[in-house]
Amino acid sequence: MDSHSELLSKESDARKLATTDKLLRVSELRYRRLFEAAQDGILLLNAKTAQIEDVNPFLIRMLGYTHEELLGKKLWEIGAFKDTALNKEAFDELQTKHFIRYDDLPLVAKDGTNVSVEFISNVYDCEGIQVIQCNIRDNTKRRLAEIALKATTRILRMLSDSNVALLSSKTESVLLAEYCRIAVEEGGYVMAWIGMPEEDGDRSVTAISHFGHEDGYLKSVRISWGDTPLGRGPTGAAIRTGQIQFVDDISSDARMIPWRSEALQRGYRSSISVPLHLPDETPACFTLYGNKIDIWSEPEKKMLQEIAADLSFGIAALRTAIIKTQYQLSLRESLEQTIQVIAATVEERDSYTAGHQRRVADLCSAISSELGLSEDRRHGLHLAASIHDLGKISIPVELLIKPRKLTAIEFSLIKEHPTIGFNIIKNVKFPWPIAKIIQQHHERIDGSGYPNGLKGNEMLLESKILAVADVVEAMASHRPYRAALGIEAALTEITAQRGIKFDAEVVDACLRIFHEKEYKLEPA
Repeated sequence: MDSHSELLSKESDARKLATTDKLLRVSELRYRRLFEAAQDGILLLNAKTAQIEDVNPFLIRMLGYTHEELLGKKLWEIGAFKDTALNKEAFDELQTKHFIRYDDLPLVAKDGTNVSVEFISNVYDCEGIQVIQCNIRDNTKRRLAEIALKATTRILRMLSDSNVALLSSKTESVLLAEYCRIAVEEGGYVMAWIGMPEEDGDRSVTAISHFGHEDGYLKSVRISWGDTPLGRGPTGAAIRTGQIQFVDDISSDARMIPWRSEALQRGYRSSISVPLHLPDETPACFTLYGNKIDIWSEPEKKMLQEIAADLSFGIAALRTAIIKTQYQLSLRESLEQTIQVIAATVEERDSYTAGHQRRVADLCSAISSELGLSEDRRHGLHLAASIHDLGKISIPVELLIKPRKLTAIEFSLIKEHPTIGFNIIKNVKFPWPIAKIIQQHHERIDGSGYPNGLKGNEMLLESKILAVADVVEAMASHRPYRAALGIEAALTEITAQRGIKFDAEVVDACLRIFHEKEYKLEPA
């Protein structure tokens, strides 16, 4: 090769090297921008030593530690990752499998705040060094929604069983015992008891009924309702003030000091005390204990107050022999209010379909009215439709709002929601088959639906109505993966599937209310 050719070759190599360096710098700059702007926490660890090599601003804000406080530390040396054994075990698993995922890993911020996160870790090579990248997503909102829903459904079961107790109990002592039993067996509390104030010198509180893991607790402790240290606990304060009292953490709440040791020995970790107002103006208190540190949600507080009011009414009814019809109406209202709380909890997780259940419920009412169903059946269908997507509370929210078509595996997860909803609500005693309506709302009359492939008469009429209303509203409304198709497209679809997937009479009724009676869906 002559000198001129050699010169050209060197210049070409230099240009290639310069281009490669530029591309690397651009790539590094893009990664750094993504790293710093990400709305998930990102943690980079040395795969051999577990020492933190970098942390992005989002995670710093989430945990409240400074960049300097995190760098160079091992994962389990930071207060946020409190479970040392779990984190060492995860590190060992990472070194073997190069991937782990936790759907609900609790972290603790520097200020003591608990943060629930999803945690995904991968191992990859970076210029010959093995690096662990941890992506940490805050799922506190989803976790709180799930906790609120579980609490609400527990109280709903308590409400429905309390109805049975009130109608069947012949004496006051039986009624009180049943309420305590229901709180433990249906509400999931460790122990429940009802206390009455005494007018003695100590203003003591006497237990007149209890159920659950009591193990001598009520005899081993002294409880007062006077304004003294023994009266400032939740039970005494509830009786004295007439206001609900709650303790999120018995181990740290100063009000529980006189009873803390005995309570913790028996596994009591949190408590809530609800005042009772008896008909002769005598105060009383319904106290329940949880087996874990809890944050008592507002719906749970409200519905426990409703249960206490129902119990007070029941005692009054027994004492004065009032006919219980009025109570049945009151309890029915309580059940229905609880259903609305559940509906709001489900829709709070998924902004794209907020209002979907409400609009479907309204359309179901219109179709069932057109079909001539009784007012009572229409009412039961409306309630079922208003929580028909209850099971989606257990589906990862990223699947519900995914802006593209789901994979087969992802769709199989979505298809679980009718069964999940059925299982949540099946033990609540309603006057209507609400759980079955929810379970069947994705069935089709030709057997092509899910989860059980039911056909024709195997489906409830209410479920057939809900199936049509659900499809019409979904097609007419916007979804993350497509724009709204419009009401005409939705009506064309159910017409094409009339007598095939959808019940012919239901489809005809739906078409009539839109075409002849000018029914319109409420705007999203």
